[in-house]
Amino acid sequence: MILEFEGMRPKIHPTAWIAPNAVVIGNVEIGEESSVWFGAVIRGDEREHVIRIGARTSVQDNCVVHVSDRGPTLIGDDVTIGHGAVLESCAIGRSALIGMNAVVLQRAQIGESALIAAGSVVGEGADIPARYLAAGAPAKVKREVDGPALRWVTNSASHYVELSRRYLAESAPLPDPSSRQ
Repeated sequence: MILEFEGMRPKIHPTAWIAPNAVVIGNVEIGEESSVWFGAVIRGDEREHVIRIGARTSVQDNCVVHVSDRGPTLIGDDVTIGHGAVLESCAIGRSALIGMNAVVLQRAQIGESALIAAGSVVGEGADIPARYLAAGAPAKVKREVDGPALRWVTNSASHYVELSRRYLAESAPLPDPSSRQ
């Protein structure tokens, strides 16, 4: 569902895929070949602060991306946001990977190709450097991401680009089974 709110209408690139039960509201920009999966909510209800999602970024099932009066939510190109993650008024660098059920709080900065472990809580105003792993609650920088792990982080978005292309081309709603009585 795509909703205008107080005259703010989402700007969604025509090649982006939005699941039929995802919700995109208000002051939101979604880049080319990005995807917003089932049950995700992207709620841009602050006029002064945008939610900007770059190209080829996936916002996976049941994520919440919000903005507050404390700043925009800026998500770079080729980012993977794992199932159930919550982001609010933060900045996520290009090719970063936010693990499942992770939380990134206001004014946090996640560097390019950084990895936030599943279930971690990145505290308000935290700064996670580029190409580093952060884990825990609160999240702490653990080690540099390099070699195969870095390739996995930086290439993870491409899987969802391909999958969203398949959904754009081949998915269609089916009739309600209860109506076939």
